[in-house]
Amino acid sequence: MRVERSQIEQYFQRGKFLEALDGLEHIEPSAWRDTTRLRCLRAMGHGADSVIFANELFETLNNKAHEYRINTSKRNHQLRYIALVFAEQGQAEQASQIMQELCEQSPEVASLHREHAFALNSNDELDGAELALNRAIELQPMNANSHAQLARIYCRTGRVKAGYNSYSMAASLEPENPNYLQRLIYWSNFSELTTPQSNYQLTKLWVQKAHPNNQSGTNTWRTVNPERQLRIGFISSDFCAHSVSFSILPLLEGLNRSQFHITAYNDSKKSDSITESIRKLCDSWHDVARSTDKSLSALVASDQIDILVDLNGHSTGNRLSVFSKHVAPIQLSWLGYPSTTGLKSINYRITDRVADPIGDGDEFYSEKLVRLTNGFLCYKPLETAPAIAPVDGNGEIRFGAFCSLSKISSLTLDCWAAAMHAVPNSTLQLKRQELKSKHTQDFFLREFSERGIEPQRIILNSAKSKIDQHLDSYNQIDLTLDTTPYNGTTTTLESLWMGVPVVSMVGRTHASRISASILRRLNLDGMATSSVTEFANRAKEMSELGESRNELRHSLRHQMEKSSLMNSQQFGREFGNALREKWRAWCQDREKEADTQAPERHSSGDLS
Repeated sequence: MRVERSQIEQYFQRGKFLEALDGLEHIEPSAWRDTTRLRCLRAMGHGADSVIFANELFETLNNKAHEYRINTSKRNHQLRYIALVFAEQGQAEQASQIMQELCEQSPEVASLHREHAFALNSNDELDGAELALNRAIELQPMNANSHAQLARIYCRTGRVKAGYNSYSMAASLEPENPNYLQRLIYWSNFSELTTPQSNYQLTKLWVQKAHPNNQSGTNTWRTVNPERQLRIGFISSDFCAHSVSFSILPLLEGLNRSQFHITAYNDSKKSDSITESIRKLCDSWHDVARSTDKSLSALVASDQIDILVDLNGHSTGNRLSVFSKHVAPIQLSWLGYPSTTGLKSINYRITDRVADPIGDGDEFYSEKLVRLTNGFLCYKPLETAPAIAPVDGNGEIRFGAFCSLSKISSLTLDCWAAAMHAVPNSTLQLKRQELKSKHTQDFFLREFSERGIEPQRIILNSAKSKIDQHLDSYNQIDLTLDTTPYNGTTTTLESLWMGVPVVSMVGRTHASRISASILRRLNLDGMATSSVTEFANRAKEMSELGESRNELRHSLRHQMEKSSLMNSQQFGREFGNALREKWRAWCQDREKEADTQAPERHSSGDLS
């Protein structure tokens, strides 16, 4: 049976990968056939199969190219695709070597340097990736993708201002591409220059570009019954060892299962022990990482979900396109993103009165805010968390910050430097894998030096560690210095669980009030400060507690266990009550609509 290449390509474009693979069996051996097979395996999510075939093809290209009659151009095209598969499937070092060779052969081809950067980034060789992207931009300055890739590296390594500028360049080069604008929305939460109003305006602009017809809807096809069991769906790309999981687990444990049927839409390609823990707490589970927005929307509809919960917001891996279609009667946003989605089709956002004070900025959310009485999150710590070690008595005060480097803004550095000046016998340990980058080390040491802090007082820890080892690192510090305007969430909770107090600074946005919300529930409101000076003074006061520092250190874990922060039953009840209240309101609205739309009833007399 003869099959044309064009037909196979059509199969691929339509997502009919099995048909495409079947058609390839009837095509003569060629570079195009092998590359297309690799594309199909990758698109189908068959990572292991694609790597096996990529390795076989790589060996063929290296050892049997003359027998296979492959010219240099075709061979290099295949090598580029092999490198992409390697980079995605855990063989990034090999991918980097392939792309290095191709860049040396054709040093003036910008796309090769861009692909080389992707491979290097996948292998955590951030400095090399940065150099490769700068070379790609030098060769092709108007390529938006190169600027966006460079922006990602800048943000990942704490240079968010430079990253924001690079994303702005990408957005200006491709103004009709909403993805770059969405990156600007996300990263605006990390800048002290951002206000709730400016973030909202940027989000509205994105909605106009990405979802111009987005409207709130009613989805009246569901049964109008205010008291029946509700089908709740959660969509997330973070059902794994991720900060979101430490709050989703206690919610699933606390929800009344006679009242709520839980369906999880797992949008992650990763799977670990946390994934399995979440799966066991769900009534239904779907792996949807390879599903299109259209097919996922259809799946949610077929599952007859009553309330659909977004756990990503504008973060990477989001499915806001699904939510824009209003696939469930009620849709809400919670936890994974600290601001508005901008979508009218998302009805509510779960928060609390500290993170979002009543009347303070509600107009800058497209969603209606639902404020839970005892906080917008609950915490389930790692069961194997290490024991808390006593304070080191050598007289040195050990500050620490184990947060994402992207949260270290200029204002954060001002706070930290002020604290270190207030406590002259202090050091500050930063802990993050990205700190192995020489460019990143130089950046932070320069920033501290400009603020009068000597390099020897800054400890840059780039060690990669497992979660229990990471938690044990808190035993090396006395006080955690929080970030602003994007506070720690999991890092704040981890620090407190390990007996290390946290000093924070409150700002104008939800992101800058997260730690204040957490601290309020432990009666530690005083640790949430309102200025750089107050931040430094609080750090100084904590360093002068003497022996009582040990008492506080060993009491925090017990304090957390007895608080609403770890009361999963209470949290599940409050969250569930909020869902039920909104469902009752929805049912009431539908009944009113039905009454309004009902035809007038007239009595007709006997006309015979």
